Amino acid sequence: MINIYGLKNCDSCRKAIKYLKKNNLSYEFIDIKNDLLKKNKIKEWLSVHDVDKVINKKSTTWRQLDQNIKEKYLIDALTILEKFPTLIKRPFWEINSKASKQLEPGFFDKQILYLEKIKKNANKN
Repeated sequence: MINIYGLKNCDSCRKAIKYLKKNNLSYEFIDIKNDLLKKNKIKEWLSVHDVDKVINKKSTTWRQLDQNIKEKYLIDALTILEKFPTLIKRPFWEINSKASKQLEPGFFDKQILYLEKIKKNANKN
């Protein structure tokens, strides 16, 4: 099962969901704005992916952050992401409720290739 964390109005998330539906891949969408993320979940993600892979510095939330917070993001990422979950790069993926180093946040060719492997393996079973 694929968990996809994101925002309902995020273009990348909508494209990812469309891809999953088109390819008959089971998924659950978790809206990071409405569903409170647990600190342990964010901590797990940060243990799998580098901070710069998790924090979206192109987001409106990042641009609106106080400069002091931006300067501390490397040492205080967990607290910052817990307080501002919309800073998380989207979509954020989990396979069987676990983040995977091979499936980085976002929806680009790299993620599509990984999802195709999942589909291929699912079809073998």
